Amino acid sequence: MGLRELIGEKSPDSMLVRRDASALLHGAVRVESEQGGWCRPWRLSAEQMRALGSCQAWHPGLFRQMGRATSGICVEFTTDSSEVALEVKPDAEPTGTRAVLDYVDGRGEGRALPHDGLSCDVDGRHLAARLPREGDGYVAFDLDDPEAAPLGGIMQLPGMGETHHVRIWLPCLRGCAVRSVVGNGSTIEPVAQREQLLVLGDSIAQGFVCDDPALGWPSLLAQRLGLDLVNQGIGGQVFQPGSLFGLARSISPVRIVVELGANYRYEPCRERLVSRDIRSYLLELSRLWPEVPTYVLTPLWHDEAAYPSHRLSCYSSVGVFLSAHTAPHDQMTLVDGARLLDPKSTLMADGFEHPNPEGSAQIAERLYLCMCAHRGSDEGRRARALEILAGAPRRAFPALELARRGKGDIVLAQDGCVLMRDAGGMQLLWADDQKVGAAVVKALVEPGVVDVLEPSLVREVELAHGLTKVVPYHLALWEKNEAVAPSLFDLAPTAPAAPGPRAKASGKARVKFARDEGVRREIRPLDRSFATAIRDRYENSSYLSDADLSRMLDEGRFLGAFELRKGEGGEVVELVGFVGEHDVGSIGMLTVFPDHRRQGWGEALEVAKINQVLDRGDVPWCEVYPDHRASVRLQKKLGFKVTPSNEQCFLSASEPEPPRGSVPTFLMGTAPSGGSAR
Repeated sequence: MGLRELIGEKSPDSMLVRRDASALLHGAVRVESEQGGWCRPWRLSAEQMRALGSCQAWHPGLFRQMGRATSGICVEFTTDSSEVALEVKPDAEPTGTRAVLDYVDGRGEGRALPHDGLSCDVDGRHLAARLPREGDGYVAFDLDDPEAAPLGGIMQLPGMGETHHVRIWLPCLRGCAVRSVVGNGSTIEPVAQREQLLVLGDSIAQGFVCDDPALGWPSLLAQRLGLDLVNQGIGGQVFQPGSLFGLARSISPVRIVVELGANYRYEPCRERLVSRDIRSYLLELSRLWPEVPTYVLTPLWHDEAAYPSHRLSCYSSVGVFLSAHTAPHDQMTLVDGARLLDPKSTLMADGFEHPNPEGSAQIAERLYLCMCAHRGSDEGRRARALEILAGAPRRAFPALELARRGKGDIVLAQDGCVLMRDAGGMQLLWADDQKVGAAVVKALVEPGVVDVLEPSLVREVELAHGLTKVVPYHLALWEKNEAVAPSLFDLAPTAPAAPGPRAKASGKARVKFARDEGVRREIRPLDRSFATAIRDRYENSSYLSDADLSRMLDEGRFLGAFELRKGEGGEVVELVGFVGEHDVGSIGMLTVFPDHRRQGWGEALEVAKINQVLDRGDVPWCEVYPDHRASVRLQKKLGFKVTPSNEQCFLSASEPEPPRGSVPTFLMGTAPSGGSAR
């Protein structure tokens, strides 16, 4: 006998396990008891419902209808049953809901679909939404996975199988009353309440028109964060001051998302009043939860051509207002909603504004990444980045070494993906999963210079940010394990170095200078007094700001080559070249002045820099243009391992090509043809 035959008022309790549904609710702000053991869960406080029906609301009748919906509320439990049923009495579909759904159903033509129901997640497996059959007071779900059934036609007895983790999502577009959960096993146990995600929004947050309460982006986001969801998305809602009253007594969220503003485009509205309401609403929210991280979304993409905004609407200014009124609150982060959803009508259930399940999943994934960015301490993110990059291919070395040195800003280290920024603002991106990496590109990567360390992501960065200039490079890595010769020169910043090279960087490299008995040669660190000389001589100095150059000199990143001669008034000291170290940590900017080339200075400078890096315990490395064959040969001669140039590249906005042989700051090569000669 199946569960359908057993359930009901007259079924013997001994054959079923039954649990009061009110004890299993998650995401409800309050629960009202009704006759016959039924209860009604609410996602808004009584004070909030009164505010939605007040004269301050834009559409009181509509808001009261939407406020009764059970969006985000679920019944969650564990059971050894193979079948369960939830006794439920769904409300009639609100008239305001049908007005929106008509756009999806061909504006009322043909059969009207509910686009709602109760759905179920069982052990990570999703069961589609459904409403009670006509005449039934419950919805039933088979919990056992058919693909995991015993072989040979053996039937598994109820209560004798594995324990299932079950989450039944209540309707998102209508309200309902629930009574009990019934199963054919022996136990139904509640799941402990989690910390809460509070979502404040409009119909896009409530669940229009994703067809399944579990597939709305707030539900997906809460599950990714491991939080219970309190979904206060209200169809048609805008920023309504006073609508949060009474909520703080019932919940204690640890994350808050605000998704409001889209509905300003449908009606005439004045900028001054809208700006005032946004400011007041965010101020109220901040006073209730001043320490809770809050993410304020600017409006998502919509198809303006398919449904134009009202000509007297101030909708176009909403993003500006949100930016201005979010800024004073330290716990609030402004999120560009346009980056959360691709501008495709195929992601919209109604073709112009409400995301379908695919669109909702995209919003949830990208918003999750935004919420993970800069999450936790810098030390924690750096440790996660090092853990992720430890198993990465060799091409990810620039990010690994930057993180190991404690340099740069770790924006994200999550789900096998690392996004960083060096001190100069260049971004480094690596991901072991193309899908995750593509989402990071859309959500977090900024237009500018991006060092893409994963070939499969190059096209994503190009298309997302219009970075059409693609510059591949060789990665030259110092992979030697044996001891390295002592430093070639005395690099103390206050004392001049001993003349001439006296050691080699590897068994193959030995620097030889042309004979000149009257000249003494030294390599010394450079300070700010040499900033003008560097700017005048470095072919791509326009890529270096004065502040960046001064900072690099203060940090001792530049070494200078000097020739010292006896003159009439004493010793003459002449700067003849230099080598630097970029923010990302690579050796670069190697330059030898024209009159002093072909004398061994280029090789001597790089050897000195290699040893300086080794002396402080770091790994020397550099990036080289593929067409700089002489430089590639030099790196191999010095003992570097040179990788193919098709594994990593720099992307930037299209611009005129720099002179051949030069290496822009963001390319960080050691181009001998632009400086030292062989």
